[in-house]
Amino acid sequence: MGYRKLKKVAEALNLSEVDKFYRSMRRKVGRKGNEISSYLKAWMSQHILGIPSEAQLASKIRNENKLRKICGFKKAPSKSAYSKARKRLTLAGLGVFFNFLVQKAKETGLSKGRLVAVDSTDFEAYCKGKKKMRFRSDKCARWGHSTLKGRVFGYKAHFFCDVESELPLAVAVLPANVHDAEGFFSVYGKLLHNYTHEIEKIIADCGYDSTEIYQALLKDIKPVIAKNGRGHYPSETPKDQDYKKRSAIERINSRSKEELGLDNLKMRGLWAATFHATTVLCSMLFAAIGSYISGFKDWRSIVNLRE
Repeated sequence: MGYRKLKKVAEALNLSEVDKFYRSMRRKVGRKGNEISSYLKAWMSQHILGIPSEAQLASKIRNENKLRKICGFKKAPSKSAYSKARKRLTLAGLGVFFNFLVQKAKETGLSKGRLVAVDSTDFEAYCKGKKKMRFRSDKCARWGHSTLKGRVFGYKAHFFCDVESELPLAVAVLPANVHDAEGFFSVYGKLLHNYTHEIEKIIADCGYDSTEIYQALLKDIKPVIAKNGRGHYPSETPKDQDYKKRSAIERINSRSKEELGLDNLKMRGLWAATFHATTVLCSMLFAAIGSYISGFKDWRSIVNLRE
């Protein structure tokens, strides 16, 4: 594998600001290790290249000099170093990186935040062991319902996206039994951190037809939400023409699972599930922004970076 396009994508994004912010947070003791940007690039590469596990990622970086240079490692870290880096980074640090990428998408003009859609997508918990006991191995996961899969034991990633660029703008991960209308409030505040006055419409399906949601929206934002029949009547699709653009968030769901491995969670717990889903969406932003800056016409494509 030549990593030709991935190299250009990684070079297009300068992560020195992320390193500077992280250095201000960490303790000034102990041996200086690899920069946090190197680990972030490694996790992004794992999802973009379709590497199934962190152990295989560590092996590839150790054995392939080109990939090691792309990530910026002077010396290939051990398998345990990734786990330690993840704990040092914390979810707060990863959130800073996610917001950094969203701001980059905004600065480059890729994401305008004018039309925003909200949805959730489920992914299964990492459970092993005997059949009767395996669903107890992740104590944070819960049983939820999926339209396609039926009952699912795991989590839901609730997120907003820009329907015009098909890029994520905010994400929150909750157990699978949390209803979409409840999950909305966990992610809405994160959206407003990066976009406020730009948002004209929020587009959503009937799962978000809630009085509390209408009341929570800023007065300048128009809700384009399908009416929920509550089991007595069929759901009513809004007449607003922009509602059709909600299909963009379905494509993001598909891309995150089929190309970036959202369904391939290999850790237990809500903390780990949040880290996994956030890095998946970070890799989508990372690939799109880097490809766009590099001049690739197919900047939305993940598969084309695997060459």
